[in-house]
Amino acid sequence: MHEVITISVSHRSNHLSTQFFNCQEALLYRGKDDKLNDAEVFLNPTIDKLSKTVSYNPRALLWDAKTGNGSLGTFQYSDSNDNDYYFNDKSNDNRADKTILTHPKIEKSAYQIALDNGTQPPKLNKENTKYWSDYSRMIYSPSSLNILNDWYHNTENPNRPDYKKLGERSFDKYFVGYEEFKNNYLQDFFDNNMHRKLEECDSLQGFNIITDMDNGWGGFTSALLTELKDDLPKNSYFTWAFHEEDPYTKAYDNKTPIKINKKSFGLVANKIRATANISENSDLFFPIFSNNNFSNWEVGSYSCLLFDSINSVLQSNYPSERKSMEYLTNCLTLGDSSRNIMSSMKVNHNEGLKNYSYYSHLPLYNRPSNFTEDNLHTFASCNIKREERHKSVSENEKEINKERKMIETELTTYPFIAADTFANVVPSDHFYEMTIKSDEKCRDVFKMYGDLVSRCFVTDDDREDLKDKLETVSSAYEYGWYDDSDSGDDNY
Repeated sequence: MHEVITISVSHRSNHLSTQFFNCQEALLYRGKDDKLNDAEVFLNPTIDKLSKTVSYNPRALLWDAKTGNGSLGTFQYSDSNDNDYYFNDKSNDNRADKTILTHPKIEKSAYQIALDNGTQPPKLNKENTKYWSDYSRMIYSPSSLNILNDWYHNTENPNRPDYKKLGERSFDKYFVGYEEFKNNYLQDFFDNNMHRKLEECDSLQGFNIITDMDNGWGGFTSALLTELKDDLPKNSYFTWAFHEEDPYTKAYDNKTPIKINKKSFGLVANKIRATANISENSDLFFPIFSNNNFSNWEVGSYSCLLFDSINSVLQSNYPSERKSMEYLTNCLTLGDSSRNIMSSMKVNHNEGLKNYSYYSHLPLYNRPSNFTEDNLHTFASCNIKREERHKSVSENEKEINKERKMIETELTTYPFIAADTFANVVPSDHFYEMTIKSDEKCRDVFKMYGDLVSRCFVTDDDREDLKDKLETVSSAYEYGWYDDSDSGDDNY
Protein backbone atom coordinates (compact mmCIF):
# COMPACT_ATOMS: atom_id res chain seq x y z
CA MET A 1 0.00 0.00 0.00
CA HIS A 2 1.26 3.48 -0.91
CA GLU A 3 -0.60 6.22 0.93
CA VAL A 4 -1.28 9.71 -0.40
CA ILE A 5 -1.77 12.74 1.88
CA THR A 6 -3.92 15.62 0.65
CA ILE A 7 -2.89 19.12 1.77
CA SER A 8 -5.69 21.56 1.05
CA VAL A 9 -4.75 25.23 1.39
CA SER A 10 -7.64 27.76 1.15
CA HIS A 11 -11.38 27.74 1.66
CA ARG A 12 -12.06 27.00 -2.02
CA SER A 13 -9.58 24.12 -1.97
CA ASN A 14 -11.32 22.65 1.07
CA HIS A 15 -14.55 22.45 -0.93
CA LEU A 16 -12.77 20.26 -3.49
CA SER A 17 -11.25 18.12 -0.74
CA THR A 18 -14.67 17.72 0.86
CA GLN A 19 -16.28 16.55 -2.38
CA PHE A 20 -13.45 14.11 -3.02
CA PHE A 21 -13.60 12.57 0.44
CA ASN A 22 -17.39 12.42 0.23
CA CYS A 23 -16.87 10.27 -2.88
CA GLN A 24 -14.41 8.13 -0.92
CA GLU A 25 -17.04 7.69 1.78
CA ALA A 26 -19.61 6.58 -0.80
CA LEU A 27 -17.21 3.87 -2.01
CA LEU A 28 -16.93 2.44 1.51
CA TYR A 29 -20.51 1.18 1.39
CA ARG A 30 -20.00 -1.09 -1.60
CA GLY A 31 -20.03 -4.80 -0.89
CA LYS A 32 -16.85 -6.86 -0.58
CA ASP A 33 -17.44 -8.53 -3.94
CA ASP A 34 -18.06 -5.16 -5.58
CA LYS A 35 -15.12 -3.26 -4.10
CA LEU A 36 -13.66 -0.81 -6.62
CA ASN A 37 -10.84 0.78 -4.67
CA ASP A 38 -8.31 0.42 -1.89
CA ALA A 39 -9.74 2.84 0.66
CA GLU A 40 -6.57 3.03 2.75
CA VAL A 41 -4.64 4.97 0.11
CA PHE A 42 -6.55 8.15 1.01
CA LEU A 43 -8.23 7.16 4.29
CA ASN A 44 -6.65 6.16 7.58
CA PRO A 45 -8.41 3.17 9.23
CA THR A 46 -8.93 2.83 12.96
CA ILE A 47 -9.91 -0.68 14.06
CA ASP A 48 -12.06 -1.29 17.13
CA LYS A 49 -11.18 -4.84 18.13
CA LEU A 50 -13.94 -4.98 20.74
CA SER A 51 -16.81 -4.20 18.38
CA LYS A 52 -14.96 -5.59 15.35
CA THR A 53 -15.58 -2.46 13.34
CA VAL A 54 -13.36 -0.04 11.44
CA SER A 55 -13.72 3.71 11.05
CA TYR A 56 -11.94 5.96 8.56
CA ASN A 57 -10.52 9.47 8.67
CA PRO A 58 -9.16 11.35 5.63
CA ARG A 59 -5.39 11.46 5.22
CA ALA A 60 -5.67 15.21 4.91
CA LEU A 61 -4.36 18.50 6.25
CA LEU A 62 -6.78 21.38 5.71
CA TRP A 63 -5.80 25.04 6.07
CA ASP A 64 -8.43 27.75 6.50
CA ALA A 65 -8.99 31.12 8.10
CA LYS A 66 -10.57 31.49 11.52
CA THR A 67 -14.28 30.51 11.37
CA GLY A 68 -13.65 29.14 7.86
CA ASN A 69 -14.50 25.67 9.15
CA GLY A 70 -18.03 26.85 9.85
CA SER A 71 -19.67 24.95 12.70
CA LEU A 72 -16.96 22.28 12.69
CA GLY A 73 -14.72 22.61 15.72
CA THR A 74 -11.25 21.13 15.89
CA PHE A 75 -12.25 18.79 18.73
CA GLN A 76 -15.93 18.50 17.88
CA TYR A 77 -15.97 14.70 17.98
CA SER A 78 -13.61 14.24 20.92
CA ASP A 79 -14.18 17.14 23.31
CA SER A 80 -17.30 19.08 24.26
CA ASN A 81 -15.30 22.29 24.70
CA ASP A 82 -14.45 23.81 21.35
CA ASN A 83 -11.31 25.89 21.69
CA ASP A 84 -11.97 27.61 18.39
CA TYR A 85 -14.84 29.49 19.97
CA TYR A 86 -14.13 29.82 23.70
CA PHE A 87 -11.27 30.08 26.16
CA ASN A 88 -11.09 30.00 29.94
CA ASP A 89 -9.60 32.93 31.84
CA LYS A 90 -7.56 31.51 34.77
CA SER A 91 -5.46 34.60 35.42
CA ASN A 92 -6.86 34.95 38.94
CA ASP A 93 -7.25 31.80 41.03
CA ASN A 94 -9.62 33.61 43.41
CA ARG A 95 -12.18 34.07 40.68
CA ALA A 96 -14.29 31.48 38.94
CA ASP A 97 -13.23 30.55 35.43
CA LYS A 98 -14.82 32.74 32.79
CA THR A 99 -15.86 31.56 29.37
CA ILE A 100 -15.39 34.39 26.89
CA LEU A 101 -17.04 34.39 23.49
CA THR A 102 -14.40 35.27 20.89
CA HIS A 103 -16.86 35.45 17.97
CA PRO A 104 -20.45 34.40 17.28
CA LYS A 105 -20.99 30.68 17.12
CA ILE A 106 -21.84 29.30 13.69
CA GLU A 107 -24.84 27.00 13.81
CA LYS A 108 -24.64 23.49 12.42
CA SER A 109 -26.18 23.11 8.96
CA ALA A 110 -29.45 21.28 8.39
CA TYR A 111 -27.51 18.72 6.32
CA GLN A 112 -25.19 17.89 9.23
CA ILE A 113 -28.07 17.75 11.69
CA ALA A 114 -29.81 15.25 9.41
CA LEU A 115 -26.65 13.12 9.22
CA ASP A 116 -26.33 13.15 13.02
CA ASN A 117 -29.97 12.13 13.44
CA GLY A 118 -29.92 9.52 10.69
CA THR A 119 -32.66 11.27 8.71
CA GLN A 120 -32.92 12.28 5.06
CA PRO A 121 -30.60 15.28 4.39
CA PRO A 122 -32.07 18.33 2.65
CA LYS A 123 -31.21 19.19 -0.94
CA LEU A 124 -28.07 21.29 -1.22
CA ASN A 125 -27.86 24.66 -2.95
CA LYS A 126 -25.67 27.77 -2.98
CA GLU A 127 -27.28 29.13 0.16
CA ASN A 128 -26.77 26.14 2.47
CA THR A 129 -23.21 25.30 1.31
CA LYS A 130 -21.40 28.50 2.31
CA TYR A 131 -18.92 26.43 4.33
CA TRP A 132 -17.35 23.18 3.20
CA SER A 133 -18.19 21.68 6.58
CA ASP A 134 -21.89 22.25 5.87
CA TYR A 135 -21.96 19.10 3.75
CA SER A 136 -18.84 17.13 4.72
CA ARG A 137 -19.76 13.48 5.29
CA MET A 138 -16.49 12.32 6.83
CA ILE A 139 -15.08 12.97 10.31
CA TYR A 140 -11.67 14.63 10.30
CA SER A 141 -9.18 13.96 13.06
CA PRO A 142 -8.17 17.04 15.12
CA SER A 143 -4.70 16.95 13.54
CA SER A 144 -6.25 17.52 10.10
CA LEU A 145 -7.51 21.03 10.83
CA ASN A 146 -5.15 24.01 10.69
CA ILE A 147 -6.23 27.61 11.26
CA LEU A 148 -4.70 31.02 10.53
CA ASN A 149 -4.58 32.77 13.90
CA ASP A 150 -4.91 36.39 12.75
CA TRP A 151 -7.05 36.05 9.65
CA TYR A 152 -10.84 35.59 9.76
CA HIS A 153 -13.09 34.03 7.15
CA ASN A 154 -15.01 36.68 5.19
CA THR A 155 -18.41 35.36 4.15
CA GLU A 156 -18.74 38.16 1.57
CA ASN A 157 -15.36 37.32 0.03
CA PRO A 158 -14.67 33.74 1.16
CA ASN A 159 -11.40 33.29 -0.75
CA ARG A 160 -9.70 36.30 0.85
CA PRO A 161 -9.68 36.24 4.67
CA ASP A 162 -9.84 39.49 6.63
CA TYR A 163 -7.04 40.53 9.02
CA LYS A 164 -8.32 40.37 12.62
CA LYS A 165 -11.83 41.02 11.33
CA LEU A 166 -11.10 44.73 10.99
CA GLY A 167 -12.12 45.13 7.35
CA GLU A 168 -8.87 46.90 6.52
CA ARG A 169 -6.58 44.22 5.06
CA SER A 170 -7.30 41.14 2.99
CA PHE A 171 -5.26 37.99 2.50
CA ASP A 172 -4.85 38.93 -1.15
CA LYS A 173 -1.11 39.25 -1.83
CA TYR A 174 1.45 36.56 -2.57
CA PHE A 175 4.09 37.88 -0.16
CA VAL A 176 1.59 38.27 2.67
CA GLY A 177 0.83 34.55 2.48
CA TYR A 178 4.48 33.59 2.01
CA GLU A 179 5.64 35.49 5.09
CA GLU A 180 2.64 34.29 7.10
CA PHE A 181 3.69 30.66 6.78
CA LYS A 182 7.45 31.24 7.13
CA ASN A 183 7.14 33.44 10.21
CA ASN A 184 4.23 31.91 12.09
CA TYR A 185 3.56 28.28 11.14
CA LEU A 186 6.59 26.56 9.65
CA GLN A 187 8.03 24.90 12.73
CA ASP A 188 4.78 24.15 14.54
CA PHE A 189 3.05 22.68 11.47
CA PHE A 190 5.83 20.25 10.65
CA ASP A 191 6.52 19.26 14.24
CA ASN A 192 2.88 18.57 15.10
CA ASN A 193 0.07 17.98 12.60
CA MET A 194 2.27 17.04 9.64
CA HIS A 195 4.29 14.69 11.82
CA ARG A 196 1.12 12.96 13.03
CA LYS A 197 -0.08 12.37 9.46
CA LEU A 198 3.26 10.92 8.43
CA GLU A 199 3.18 8.53 11.40
CA GLU A 200 -0.16 7.16 10.15
CA CYS A 201 1.45 6.04 6.86
CA ASP A 202 3.36 2.81 6.28
CA SER A 203 4.74 3.65 2.85
CA LEU A 204 3.92 7.20 1.78
CA GLN A 205 4.17 7.75 -1.97
CA GLY A 206 3.30 11.43 -2.17
CA PHE A 207 1.04 14.44 -1.71
CA ASN A 208 -1.88 16.13 -3.40
CA ILE A 209 -1.50 19.89 -2.89
CA ILE A 210 -4.65 21.94 -3.57
CA THR A 211 -4.46 25.73 -3.47
CA ASP A 212 -5.49 29.12 -4.88
CA MET A 213 -3.15 31.14 -7.09
CA ASP A 214 -4.74 34.62 -7.06
CA ASN A 215 -4.41 35.58 -3.41
CA GLY A 216 -2.27 35.11 -0.29
CA TRP A 217 -2.89 31.35 -0.27
CA GLY A 218 -0.59 31.01 -3.30
CA GLY A 219 2.33 32.47 -1.38
CA PHE A 220 1.41 30.46 1.72
CA THR A 221 1.47 27.24 -0.34
CA SER A 222 4.72 28.20 -2.06
CA ALA A 223 6.48 28.51 1.31
CA LEU A 224 4.86 25.31 2.64
CA LEU A 225 5.71 23.27 -0.45
CA THR A 226 9.33 24.44 -0.53
CA GLU A 227 9.88 23.30 3.05
CA LEU A 228 7.94 20.07 2.53
CA LYS A 229 10.00 19.08 -0.49
CA ASP A 230 13.22 19.86 1.35
CA ASP A 231 12.15 17.48 4.14
CA LEU A 232 10.73 14.75 1.86
CA PRO A 233 12.51 15.05 -1.50
CA LYS A 234 11.83 11.49 -2.68
CA ASN A 235 8.03 11.70 -2.58
CA SER A 236 5.77 12.78 -5.45
CA TYR A 237 3.91 16.11 -5.48
CA PHE A 238 0.79 16.77 -7.57
CA THR A 239 -0.40 20.38 -7.32
CA TRP A 240 -3.99 21.37 -8.17
CA ALA A 241 -4.09 25.14 -8.60
CA PHE A 242 -7.28 27.20 -8.86
CA HIS A 243 -7.06 30.24 -11.15
CA GLU A 244 -9.80 32.88 -11.18
CA GLU A 245 -10.85 34.96 -14.18
CA ASP A 246 -8.48 37.80 -15.05
CA PRO A 247 -7.81 40.28 -17.91
CA TYR A 248 -6.23 37.54 -20.03
CA THR A 249 -9.23 35.19 -19.77
CA LYS A 250 -11.69 38.04 -20.39
CA ALA A 251 -9.78 39.13 -23.48
CA TYR A 252 -9.80 35.55 -24.78
CA ASP A 253 -13.49 34.90 -24.06
CA ASN A 254 -14.71 38.28 -25.36
CA LYS A 255 -12.24 38.52 -28.27
CA THR A 256 -11.07 41.95 -27.03
CA PRO A 257 -7.64 43.49 -26.27
CA ILE A 258 -6.05 42.74 -22.91
CA LYS A 259 -6.71 45.55 -20.41
CA ILE A 260 -4.93 45.47 -17.06
CA ASN A 261 -5.69 48.05 -14.36
CA LYS A 262 -4.15 48.44 -10.90
CA LYS A 263 -6.54 45.97 -9.24
CA SER A 264 -6.30 43.29 -11.91
CA PHE A 265 -2.51 43.69 -12.08
CA GLY A 266 -2.25 42.54 -8.46
CA LEU A 267 -4.34 39.48 -9.32
CA VAL A 268 -2.12 38.52 -12.25
CA ALA A 269 1.08 39.29 -10.30
CA ASN A 270 -0.03 36.79 -7.63
CA LYS A 271 -0.64 34.19 -10.34
CA ILE A 272 2.77 34.71 -11.90
CA ARG A 273 4.70 34.44 -8.65
CA ALA A 274 2.72 31.47 -7.38
CA THR A 275 2.93 29.61 -10.70
CA ALA A 276 6.68 30.17 -11.11
CA ASN A 277 7.50 28.94 -7.61
CA ILE A 278 4.91 26.22 -7.02
CA SER A 279 5.22 24.53 -10.42
CA GLU A 280 9.00 24.41 -9.92
CA ASN A 281 8.51 22.22 -6.82
CA SER A 282 5.74 20.03 -8.27
CA ASP A 283 6.05 16.78 -10.20
CA LEU A 284 2.77 17.55 -11.98
CA PHE A 285 1.00 20.93 -12.00
CA PHE A 286 -2.71 21.13 -12.86
CA PRO A 287 -3.99 24.72 -13.46
CA ILE A 288 -7.79 24.60 -12.94
CA PHE A 289 -10.09 27.37 -14.16
CA SER A 290 -12.37 28.64 -11.38
CA ASN A 291 -15.47 30.24 -12.90
CA ASN A 292 -16.34 33.41 -10.96
CA ASN A 293 -20.04 32.81 -11.61
CA PHE A 294 -19.94 29.61 -9.55
CA SER A 295 -19.87 29.27 -5.77
CA ASN A 296 -17.05 27.38 -4.08
CA TRP A 297 -19.43 24.45 -3.63
CA GLU A 298 -20.01 24.32 -7.40
CA VAL A 299 -16.32 24.80 -8.22
CA GLY A 300 -15.45 21.94 -5.86
CA SER A 301 -18.07 19.78 -7.56
CA TYR A 302 -17.00 20.13 -11.18
CA SER A 303 -13.25 20.13 -10.46
CA CYS A 304 -13.68 16.86 -8.56
CA LEU A 305 -14.18 15.06 -11.90
CA LEU A 306 -10.53 15.82 -12.69
CA PHE A 307 -9.18 15.27 -9.21
CA ASP A 308 -11.06 12.02 -8.63
CA SER A 309 -10.09 10.57 -12.02
CA ILE A 310 -6.35 10.97 -11.49
CA ASN A 311 -6.55 9.70 -7.93
CA SER A 312 -8.77 6.74 -8.83
CA VAL A 313 -5.84 5.34 -10.83
CA LEU A 314 -3.73 5.40 -7.66
CA GLN A 315 -6.14 3.22 -5.69
CA SER A 316 -7.92 0.96 -8.19
CA ASN A 317 -8.67 -2.47 -6.77
CA TYR A 318 -7.61 -4.00 -10.08
CA PRO A 319 -3.85 -4.65 -9.97
CA SER A 320 -3.61 -4.40 -13.76
CA GLU A 321 -5.04 -0.86 -13.64
CA ARG A 322 -3.45 0.55 -10.53
CA LYS A 323 -0.54 2.94 -11.08
CA SER A 324 1.73 4.98 -8.85
CA MET A 325 2.19 8.75 -8.74
CA GLU A 326 5.65 8.24 -10.21
CA TYR A 327 4.17 6.23 -13.08
CA LEU A 328 1.65 8.99 -13.89
CA THR A 329 4.42 11.58 -13.73
CA ASN A 330 6.49 9.65 -16.27
CA CYS A 331 3.42 9.14 -18.42
CA LEU A 332 2.66 12.89 -18.58
CA THR A 333 6.24 14.18 -18.78
CA LEU A 334 7.97 11.31 -20.63
CA GLY A 335 10.80 11.72 -18.16
CA ASP A 336 11.34 15.43 -18.86
CA SER A 337 10.64 17.14 -15.52
CA SER A 338 10.80 20.59 -17.14
CA ARG A 339 7.47 19.87 -18.86
CA ASN A 340 5.34 19.16 -15.82
CA ILE A 341 2.46 21.61 -16.45
CA MET A 342 -0.80 20.15 -17.78
CA SER A 343 -2.13 22.83 -20.13
CA SER A 344 -5.11 20.83 -21.38
CA MET A 345 -7.53 18.81 -19.22
CA LYS A 346 -10.56 17.68 -21.21
CA VAL A 347 -13.43 15.59 -19.95
CA ASN A 348 -15.72 13.94 -22.49
CA HIS A 349 -19.07 13.09 -20.88
CA ASN A 350 -22.74 13.12 -21.81
CA GLU A 351 -22.79 16.91 -22.02
CA GLY A 352 -19.95 16.97 -24.55
CA LEU A 353 -16.26 17.83 -24.38
CA LYS A 354 -15.14 20.40 -21.82
CA ASN A 355 -11.65 21.71 -21.06
CA TYR A 356 -11.17 22.45 -17.35
CA SER A 357 -7.71 23.99 -17.74
CA TYR A 358 -7.15 27.66 -16.97
CA TYR A 359 -4.67 27.78 -19.84
CA SER A 360 -7.43 26.91 -22.31
CA HIS A 361 -8.95 30.33 -21.47
CA LEU A 362 -5.81 32.27 -22.37
CA PRO A 363 -4.95 33.77 -25.79
CA LEU A 364 -2.12 32.63 -28.03
CA TYR A 365 1.07 34.67 -28.08
CA ASN A 366 2.54 36.26 -31.23
CA ARG A 367 1.04 33.63 -33.53
CA PRO A 368 0.13 34.01 -37.22
CA SER A 369 -3.51 34.98 -37.82
CA ASN A 370 -4.28 31.57 -39.32
CA PHE A 371 -2.78 29.67 -36.37
CA THR A 372 -5.27 27.85 -34.12
CA GLU A 373 -4.96 25.85 -30.93
CA ASP A 374 -5.36 22.69 -33.00
CA ASN A 375 -1.90 23.44 -34.41
CA LEU A 376 -0.22 23.37 -30.99
CA HIS A 377 2.33 20.62 -30.57
CA THR A 378 1.60 18.01 -27.90
CA PHE A 379 4.60 16.84 -25.89
CA ALA A 380 2.81 14.19 -23.81
CA SER A 381 -0.76 13.08 -23.23
CA CYS A 382 -2.70 10.50 -21.28
CA ASN A 383 -6.28 9.22 -21.60
CA ILE A 384 -8.08 7.92 -18.52
CA LYS A 385 -11.23 5.94 -19.19
CA ARG A 386 -13.72 5.38 -16.41
CA GLU A 387 -15.40 2.14 -17.40
CA GLU A 388 -17.90 -0.31 -15.99
CA ARG A 389 -16.42 -3.32 -14.21
CA HIS A 390 -17.39 -6.69 -15.74
CA LYS A 391 -15.27 -9.02 -13.64
CA SER A 392 -14.09 -9.45 -10.08
CA VAL A 393 -10.52 -8.98 -8.92
CA SER A 394 -8.54 -12.20 -9.01
CA GLU A 395 -5.09 -13.20 -7.86
CA ASN A 396 -4.17 -14.00 -11.45
CA GLU A 397 -4.40 -10.30 -12.33
CA LYS A 398 -1.30 -9.65 -10.28
CA GLU A 399 0.67 -11.44 -12.97
CA ILE A 400 -0.73 -9.05 -15.55
CA ASN A 401 0.47 -6.07 -13.56
CA LYS A 402 4.18 -6.71 -14.07
CA GLU A 403 6.33 -3.63 -14.66
CA ARG A 404 6.17 -2.69 -18.33
CA LYS A 405 9.08 -1.28 -20.30
CA MET A 406 6.82 1.13 -22.20
CA ILE A 407 4.68 3.76 -20.48
CA GLU A 408 0.97 3.31 -21.26
CA THR A 409 -0.93 6.42 -22.32
CA GLU A 410 -4.35 4.71 -22.28
CA LEU A 411 -5.40 3.99 -18.71
CA THR A 412 -8.65 2.55 -17.40
CA THR A 413 -10.16 2.81 -13.95
CA TYR A 414 -13.42 2.23 -12.12
CA PRO A 415 -16.57 4.34 -12.78
CA PHE A 416 -17.01 7.74 -11.19
CA ILE A 417 -19.14 7.36 -8.05
CA ALA A 418 -20.42 10.84 -7.19
CA ALA A 419 -21.50 11.70 -3.66
CA ASP A 420 -24.97 13.09 -3.03
CA THR A 421 -23.37 16.45 -2.20
CA PHE A 422 -22.51 17.39 -5.78
CA ALA A 423 -23.98 20.44 -7.47
CA ASN A 424 -25.97 20.00 -10.67
CA VAL A 425 -23.06 21.46 -12.68
CA VAL A 426 -21.60 17.93 -12.64
CA PRO A 427 -22.86 15.41 -15.24
CA SER A 428 -24.76 12.43 -13.94
CA ASP A 429 -22.94 9.76 -15.94
CA HIS A 430 -20.43 7.46 -14.23
CA PHE A 431 -18.53 6.59 -17.41
CA TYR A 432 -16.45 9.17 -19.23
CA GLU A 433 -13.01 9.76 -20.68
CA MET A 434 -10.50 12.35 -19.54
CA THR A 435 -7.57 13.49 -21.69
CA ILE A 436 -4.68 15.35 -20.10
CA LYS A 437 -1.99 17.01 -22.21
CA SER A 438 1.21 18.92 -21.85
CA ASP A 439 1.40 21.01 -25.01
CA GLU A 440 2.87 24.12 -26.60
CA LYS A 441 0.26 26.42 -25.02
CA CYS A 442 2.49 26.64 -21.93
CA ARG A 443 5.06 28.48 -24.03
CA ASP A 444 2.49 31.14 -24.96
CA VAL A 445 1.31 31.56 -21.37
CA PHE A 446 4.78 31.99 -19.92
CA LYS A 447 5.81 34.37 -22.71
CA MET A 448 2.84 36.60 -21.84
CA TYR A 449 3.74 36.41 -18.17
CA GLY A 450 7.36 37.24 -18.97
CA ASP A 451 6.37 40.32 -20.95
CA LEU A 452 4.27 41.63 -18.08
CA VAL A 453 7.12 41.11 -15.61
CA SER A 454 9.56 42.94 -17.92
CA ARG A 455 7.27 45.91 -18.41
CA CYS A 456 5.56 46.29 -15.04
CA PHE A 457 7.67 44.71 -12.27
CA VAL A 458 10.12 47.59 -12.53
CA THR A 459 11.05 48.01 -8.86
CA ASP A 460 10.27 44.50 -7.60
CA ASP A 461 13.15 42.69 -5.91
CA ASP A 462 12.23 39.37 -7.50
CA ARG A 463 11.93 40.78 -11.05
CA GLU A 464 15.07 39.25 -12.53
CA ASP A 465 14.54 35.92 -10.79
CA LEU A 466 10.97 35.74 -12.12
CA LYS A 467 12.11 36.65 -15.65
CA ASP A 468 14.68 33.85 -15.60
CA LYS A 469 12.18 31.29 -14.31
CA LEU A 470 9.50 32.24 -16.81
CA GLU A 471 11.95 32.21 -19.72
CA THR A 472 13.27 28.80 -18.68
CA VAL A 473 9.77 27.31 -18.52
CA SER A 474 8.64 28.86 -21.82
CA SER A 475 11.73 27.58 -23.64
CA ALA A 476 11.00 24.04 -22.45
CA TYR A 477 7.72 24.13 -24.39
CA GLU A 478 9.09 25.56 -27.63
CA TYR A 479 8.65 23.49 -30.76
CA GLY A 480 9.73 24.52 -34.22
CA TRP A 481 10.45 28.05 -35.46
CA TYR A 482 9.22 31.34 -33.96
CA ASP A 483 9.31 34.95 -35.18
CA ASP A 484 12.48 36.80 -34.16
CA SER A 485 10.36 39.69 -32.85
CA ASP A 486 9.34 37.38 -30.00
CA SER A 487 12.24 38.41 -27.80
CA GLY A 488 10.46 39.22 -24.56
CA ASP A 489 13.08 41.87 -23.69
CA ASP A 490 12.58 44.98 -21.61
CA ASN A 491 11.82 47.16 -24.66
CA TYR A 492 8.73 45.19 -25.58
